Amino acid sequence: MHVVFYLQMFAQVLNVLVTSKLIKNKVVNVLTSTSSNNKGNCVQNSEHVETSFLKELCKSNPDLEEFMTAADILIRSDCALIDSCRRVVDQPHDDVEEVDFIVVGGGVAGPVVAGRLSENPNWTVTLFESGPEQPAAIDIPALLSSAIATKYDWQYITTPQKHACLAYGGVCGWPRGRLLGGTASLSGSMYSRGHRDVYDEWLRDGNVGWGYDDVLPFFKMSENNRDYNTEIHGTRGPMPVQKPTEILPIARTLMEAARELGYSEMDMSEPDPMGFSIAQLMINSAKVRVTTPTAYLRPYLRSRGHLRVKINRHVTKLLVAADRRSVHGVEYVDSSNRTRRLMARKEVILCAGVIGSAHLLMLSGIGPAEDLRPLGVPVVQDLRVGHNLQHHVASRLGFQLNVTHDRMLTYEAIGQYMKQRSGPLSTTGGLQVSAFLRSALAGPKDPADVQLFFDGFSPNCAYSQPVYGGCKATADLVRMNVRPVNVRPRSRGTIRLASADPFVRPRIDPNYLATEEDADVLVWGLRLANDLVHTKALQQLGAIVDRSPIDHCNKHTFATDSYWRCLVRYHTRGENHHAGTCKMGPASDPTAVVDPELRVHRVRGLRVADASVFPTQPNCNPIAPVIMVAEKAAKFIKNTWR
Repeated sequence: MHVVFYLQMFAQVLNVLVTSKLIKNKVVNVLTSTSSNNKGNCVQNSEHVETSFLKELCKSNPDLEEFMTAADILIRSDCALIDSCRRVVDQPHDDVEEVDFIVVGGGVAGPVVAGRLSENPNWTVTLFESGPEQPAAIDIPALLSSAIATKYDWQYITTPQKHACLAYGGVCGWPRGRLLGGTASLSGSMYSRGHRDVYDEWLRDGNVGWGYDDVLPFFKMSENNRDYNTEIHGTRGPMPVQKPTEILPIARTLMEAARELGYSEMDMSEPDPMGFSIAQLMINSAKVRVTTPTAYLRPYLRSRGHLRVKINRHVTKLLVAADRRSVHGVEYVDSSNRTRRLMARKEVILCAGVIGSAHLLMLSGIGPAEDLRPLGVPVVQDLRVGHNLQHHVASRLGFQLNVTHDRMLTYEAIGQYMKQRSGPLSTTGGLQVSAFLRSALAGPKDPADVQLFFDGFSPNCAYSQPVYGGCKATADLVRMNVRPVNVRPRSRGTIRLASADPFVRPRIDPNYLATEEDADVLVWGLRLANDLVHTKALQQLGAIVDRSPIDHCNKHTFATDSYWRCLVRYHTRGENHHAGTCKMGPASDPTAVVDPELRVHRVRGLRVADASVFPTQPNCNPIAPVIMVAEKAAKFIKNTWR
């Protein structure tokens, strides 16, 4: 059955659908059986029920309720996208009491570690994820951030900041993924590695085996690069990496604007990335986003019986031996709210992220003694867990183009993506372009300290057309943002335990913009963004900077340094780039939590492998560096137990 036909059919029964669950279920069955992408290769898993997700996205606009309900059902009918035979199903009974390895956290790092360890058929591996399986709609490029502020997001907030987010009482939002795939499922899938000096600095600080030349093979090990076949790239790894096959006109215009300002085009993963780029993404040839569960777990869920993935399992404590020198398992709450235990014959590996790994260590008595004792937590090891917190922070400049927005969320766009994997839903809009730049505060050979992102030209709730049949949407003009990001922050924050209760969230204090230099970098970035909008390339599209009065900053003259500085401090935005709370370092470093083989200092049977171990945060998108750390962790573990 042709996609257009069932779109028309669905439009006719939509009003009945939203009021009749019975008929709705029948139509879902029809759509599932007639998806144009179902070629007979996908044997449906009757145990997997794809989550209803998209209909929740545009609740602020009641006019879109019926449209989003229909869109939700149509996308959930795409067999190839859902790939239900390779989705994790929540098994209510935990019948295993002991395994060789326990991996805690199913975000970016955990699936890599679990997948690599399960390559040994003699080892049993269990991966715990606190949240559910990832909804398939998130894999659609245009919907990459659609899970933010939903049930798939921990929705953390910070303690009130003195120097940032002042327009919101100093409280900043921290989206963090609570699902298989983690925060990478909520963010942009850009592939970049950071400057070589970042890793060489790790080496100089005593982390043997972590210089640029040491980590490069592990970047290549994971990578299947479809654009570059050079000595710094891998072409045989499980993670597909490529530029978008459909480069939007606005992306080409932004690259021309960059050339006007004297910047050249670069590979974002070269050792010294500097300039602008059509960003590479972790996306496959079918224009579907790929996360580490897709690359490292799903191909083996049925063939490796010794690999188990447990979703909706919240690990609450590490089981520490009586002598307090080793960890031999975990305690967790299952999907039925029962407290259970699983023992590890060999090791427990924490991959729960900058917040989760630090929180679990502290709950288990591994952390700053001065914080744990007042809460009644017995101290196993006094380590600086939760310190050294780093976060890439941003601000933004808005502008408008004299161009009609044509990247609409419509029935036609949904049908085009489902049938051909093309059209508005197949791209990330302005995020196709990114840049690494040196501000005036950086030295001539220093790593880039500013990254630019571009928002806009992507279908969303503001650009939806809730009708079908050739009707034209309102001709709104395109609005975009330039986001300068400080990717070499000097300020350091903390995550501290607030209670011995594992369900009480820790206190997050990123200490944003505590040093004036961090604010200066963003001021420089906003000036550069303003210059970019005024290039001939963008002026030919009628680009106009948004000069609307900004709350708290309208007393300053627009585009002056005092205005930019006000904007940075009042309207601050944190990126999904966090690091550092379980710092890697040698035993001689009093601030280190794990050693250069990622073993927790003075605690046997326990490692940490995620962004929390970064001594200094790579100046880039964090997904590729986290995968590299996880690949190295798996190698260390294999070498230990071979």
